[in-house]
Amino acid sequence: MLNANKQHSELVVTCSGGLETFLQSEIEAITGQAVERLVGAVKLQASLEHIYLICLWSRVASRVLYTLAEFSYASEAEYYDQLRTIPWHEHFNQEATLAIGVSKDAKSSVNTQYMTYKTKDAVIDHFRDLFNQRPNIDLRDPDIRLQVHFNNDFATVSLDLAGHPLHQRGYRVAQNEAPMKETLAAAVLMSAGWPQQTAPQLIDPMCGSGTLLIEAAMMQANMAPGLLRRGFGFSAWQQHNESLWEATIQAAIKQDLSETIAFSIKGYDADYAAVQAAAKNIRAAGLEGCIHVERRELAQFSVHASAAEKGGTIVCNPPYGERLDQNDQLIYLYRALGRFTQNYCVGWNMAIITNQIEYADALQLQEPITQRVFNGPIKCFLRSGSVVSRNNGFLPMEFHYYNDFDATLPAADFANRIIKNAKLLNKWRDREGICALRLYDSDIPEYNVAVDWYNGHLLVSEYAAPNKVDPEKARRRLEDALKILQQVFRVSEHKIHVKSRQRQKGARQYSKISDQKHFYAINEAGALALVNLDDYLDSGIFLDHRPTRIRLQQLAKGKRFLNLYCYTAMASVHAGLAGAKKTVSVDMSTTYLNWARNNLYLNGLAEANHELIRSDCMSWLKTAHEQFDLIFVDPPTFSNSKRMQGHFDVQASHVELLDLAMKRLEPGGLLIFSNNFKRFKLDEELLARYEVTDITKQSLPQDFGRGKPAHQCWEFRLNKRAE
Repeated sequence: MLNANKQHSELVVTCSGGLETFLQSEIEAITGQAVERLVGAVKLQASLEHIYLICLWSRVASRVLYTLAEFSYASEAEYYDQLRTIPWHEHFNQEATLAIGVSKDAKSSVNTQYMTYKTKDAVIDHFRDLFNQRPNIDLRDPDIRLQVHFNNDFATVSLDLAGHPLHQRGYRVAQNEAPMKETLAAAVLMSAGWPQQTAPQLIDPMCGSGTLLIEAAMMQANMAPGLLRRGFGFSAWQQHNESLWEATIQAAIKQDLSETIAFSIKGYDADYAAVQAAAKNIRAAGLEGCIHVERRELAQFSVHASAAEKGGTIVCNPPYGERLDQNDQLIYLYRALGRFTQNYCVGWNMAIITNQIEYADALQLQEPITQRVFNGPIKCFLRSGSVVSRNNGFLPMEFHYYNDFDATLPAADFANRIIKNAKLLNKWRDREGICALRLYDSDIPEYNVAVDWYNGHLLVSEYAAPNKVDPEKARRRLEDALKILQQVFRVSEHKIHVKSRQRQKGARQYSKISDQKHFYAINEAGALALVNLDDYLDSGIFLDHRPTRIRLQQLAKGKRFLNLYCYTAMASVHAGLAGAKKTVSVDMSTTYLNWARNNLYLNGLAEANHELIRSDCMSWLKTAHEQFDLIFVDPPTFSNSKRMQGHFDVQASHVELLDLAMKRLEPGGLLIFSNNFKRFKLDEELLARYEVTDITKQSLPQDFGRGKPAHQCWEFRLNKRAE
């Protein structure tokens, strides 16, 4: 019989892959003795007291394996005979239920299923011979779990004293889509230096069902993680000492400081169901009042200055993107996470777990430590370090232009006009903090291009020349204009991006014209927009709608916002950042919706609150039932995409479109309608049905104040009688 003082030959404590260093430190602290580190486990000499302490206090261990026998064998018959020599009745009786697990190393060629049967036969035959009675098999909830591990022709037979794996603490009564094991959560916290003595405040900005929060509170309060479990594998073990176990439990209860110490642990999540699950688990853990959870998007993340100065810890298990089509997109979510923590938590410790090293790098932690771990079957990186302030380049760059260009060049007139426009716009640009603006738009007929400034980059869009213009002459004029732009702005060639604008039809409206895959983030009134200046006909943001997007941001707080023909959904981003209750963005293009998703992620906005719908807007409106307080409609001039029935012509179709959209408008709500068809005329019957105000002049920014309006824009409200 093993007692509290007698040392047994061997105990193997297992853990998930990659957690061995955490397990070693923890077991040495619990037992007060050195242990041997193995792959996925540690080995030690343990007393009965050590076994109880490990089962009750280990936060990282998975199983506690008490070695019954180790032997080599030459055949399956010899393996069976060796098992028969083990005094099974000294460890459990014939009334106990039994489950057997078999594992093997890569070098071993045994059939694990067959060896499971052989093990069961040996144990049952032992009890039949002695008592003429056998234990029953119970794979779901057995009294006794046996574990056999094969390494070549060597077998190790163990009794699993933990029973159910130790990550099953007993408090998980609700979970979200991808819960993290409690043992891995504990390791993430340990890597971040938790628990803390000097700054015991912790935030998880994407808390899910609350596992990291609960483990953090239990660690800070010195609460034994095994206290909530309904049982352990040693309960039916013949060498179990109930009085010693009860004393171990009582000692642990006395060490629980959850009701006497002060600490701040907060969790946020954009998903209402996840927050509800977290609250249920916190109650089940007995930690209600110790942990605060609320529904909050990453975009709403903040820490009060006084709390931030005290320091703290950020931990997170963000989405991984196991689907390949998500990998390129989720990087923007991690960049947002890095940006928000840098804004509010400089000097704090931080740890996250993710499956892509690029995601971990996006946090830009100082002196990072990276460890390879497994979250279930997924190979992951555990990254920890301290948060430091970084310049992410989202502020407006200095805008310089120079008069000392070569005046003998053919495009001297073009240069003078560019400089004149830049001079007129510069003070406005500085005052408004504009990162992207239009400098020139065919002001001189010979130079039929648009020139846009994108925070240090120039986008030159060449309009298709009339048939009467010699193509060679048009080509030379474009080359002259590009030379002048280099001299006036002194930018390198790779920062000047050239596109040819022609009317596109069908699928070509969304097709790539290049494959550079260079995306840049620009800041527009606090909203970050991803622009691509090479690959598509449009950059990803319509600069002429800047005032409209900002106005929508001012109007959207607490509103339900619908964005039709959403393009890259920047209007939805503005609305979301303003605190819109919900946004719905509809577009027919998968390309643009993926782009929109990236914009949402980059700004810390979650699809749980900001829905993206791939559909023809007219078709969607005909079946929609939801009502909205604020609607933005910005259709193309013409579309005959194969994804829609028939074709769309804004002049011919706008009455039906607006009637359908106004049905979705809540009484007292506002719809803003815009389009860029130069010869567009609003149908007078709409003026009779709705309250309509032409706001074209107010909706055009200063950099689009030259020449013909880039778009026309109206406000629509329901007539008082209709409301």
